Amino acid sequence: MFETQRNLSILRFYYLTLGVGGGFLLPFLALFYQQQGLSGTEIGLLSTFAGLAALIAAPIWGRLSDAAVRPRRLLQFELLASSCLMLLLSQQATFGPIAVLVVLDALLNAGSSPNSDVLALVVLSKVRSGFGSVRLFASLGWAITAFVSGWLSERFGLIVAFVGYAAGYFTGSGSVGLIRLRPRTVSTALHQQPRRNLRQSLRIVLSDRRLRKLALALGIFLFMMYGLRSFEGLYLKQLGAGEAIVGLMSTIGATIELPGMLWADRLVRRYGAVRVLRYSFLIEVVRLSGVLLVPTVPTLVVARVIGGFSFSWYVVALFTFINQAAPENQVTTTLALFNVTLASFIRMLAAPISGFIFDQVGGYWLYALGVMGSLAAWFIMRTLKAALETPHREVAH
Repeated sequence: MFETQRNLSILRFYYLTLGVGGGFLLPFLALFYQQQGLSGTEIGLLSTFAGLAALIAAPIWGRLSDAAVRPRRLLQFELLASSCLMLLLSQQATFGPIAVLVVLDALLNAGSSPNSDVLALVVLSKVRSGFGSVRLFASLGWAITAFVSGWLSERFGLIVAFVGYAAGYFTGSGSVGLIRLRPRTVSTALHQQPRRNLRQSLRIVLSDRRLRKLALALGIFLFMMYGLRSFEGLYLKQLGAGEAIVGLMSTIGATIELPGMLWADRLVRRYGAVRVLRYSFLIEVVRLSGVLLVPTVPTLVVARVIGGFSFSWYVVALFTFINQAAPENQVTTTLALFNVTLASFIRMLAAPISGFIFDQVGGYWLYALGVMGSLAAWFIMRTLKAALETPHREVAH
C-alpha cells in the first residue's frame, strides 16, 4: 500500500513537471517564431511538418514500447531528447534550421503522450483516484510558470522560456525513473495487444460506432480550433497585450483547471463521459461567442477563465470515454490513435490554412471558426447516449 501511494505521488509530481515545462514555453512559442521573422503561413507550415513527423513516428514508438522490458526508459529518453532539441531551437534564426529541429522533436517526442497515459492507467488502476486528480498537477505546474515565464521573458528575452521547458522536462524524466513497478508491469498490458499495423488498428477501433462518432467530432473540433489555439497569443499582441499578459492568460486558465479537473472526475462518475464531453463543447460555443461580440483583452481574460473549466471537462471526459469504449486489450492503441495520430493528421491540414487566415484577416475570425467547430462537435455527440453502457475497465497487469 505504501509503495502504491508513493507511485501515485511521484506520478502527480511527474505531471507537475510536464506542466512546468509546457507553461514556460508553449504560450510563447508562436511569439518566438514571429520574433525570428516567420510569417503566419510559415508558422503553420512548421506545425504541418511536425504533424506529419508525429504521424509517422507514433506507431514506431508504440511497437518499441510493446517490446520493451522497461517502457518508462523510452519515455525518459523522449523527454530528455525534447529538452535538448528545444534548447537548440532557441538559438536558430531562420526558417530552415527551425523546421529541422521542430521535425526532430516531433519524431522523438511522438510517443511521450500515450506512454504517459499508459503509465497513469497502470498506477491509477491500483488506487481509488480519477485521472483528473493526476492531470490537475500539470495544470498546477502551468499556472505557476506561465506568468513567471512571460514576466521574465519581457526582461531577459524568450531564451528564459526554452530554459524553463528544458528544466521541467529534464526533471520529469528523472521522476519517471523513481516510480517502482516490476520490470514488465507496463509491458504486460501492452504485450496483451496483438501486433497490428496502423491500418488494422484503425479498422478495429473504428468498428465501434461510438468511437467513429468521437473521431468525427474531434476531427472537426480540432481542425476548427487549431488556429485559435496557435495564434491567440499573437492576437493578444495585436490588441496591445505584452508577454506578461500572454503569460497571465495562461496562468489564469491553468489555475481554473485545478478545481475543474476534480469537478470533472465527479461529473464523469455521475453523468457519464459522453454527456460531460458534450457539455465541454457547448461551453466553448458560449465563451468564444462572447469574444466575437466584444473582442477586447478583458473579454479574452473572462473567456480564458471559462475555458479552464471546459478544458478540464474535455480532458477528463475524453480520457474516460476512450478507456471505456476502446476494444478489449486496445486501450493504449486507441489512446495513441486519438491523442497522437488523429491530432497530428488534423494539425497537418489545419496549420497552413490557419496561418494563411491569420495573415490575411487577423485572429478575430479564428474565433468564429472555433464556434462553428465546437457547435458541430456538440451536435455529433448529441447523437450518442448520455452514458456509456460499458463499465470502466482496469488496465491489466
